[in-house]
Amino acid sequence: MIRHCIIDTNTNLVVNIIEYEAAPETPPAGFSDGIIAVVSSKASIDWTYADGVFTEPQPYPSWTLVSNVWKPPTARPSNNGWYDWDEETQAWVDAGNPKP
Repeated sequence: MIRHCIIDTNTNLVVNIIEYEAAPETPPAGFSDGIIAVVSSKASIDWTYADGVFTEPQPYPSWTLVSNVWKPPTARPSNNGWYDWDEETQAWVDAGNPKP
């Protein structure tokens, strides 16, 4: 499966995904100026494309992008528990164990 991510070059956002069973001989045609198609097996709609790299949307306003990975202001607890980020308190909250 070949995936073309359709990117709006004004915003650098992925706006659509086109999947093919086999690689087309040419990139998808019929796009207006300001739109490009880039092959990616990972990216999704609303991801950003810049300098040949796709980046997921920012999960929370307080998180920062470090080496193309979003990082929280404080590290997630390392005790293998289940935690959710609480943006209001800027802290990890114990989410308990998921149900089987």
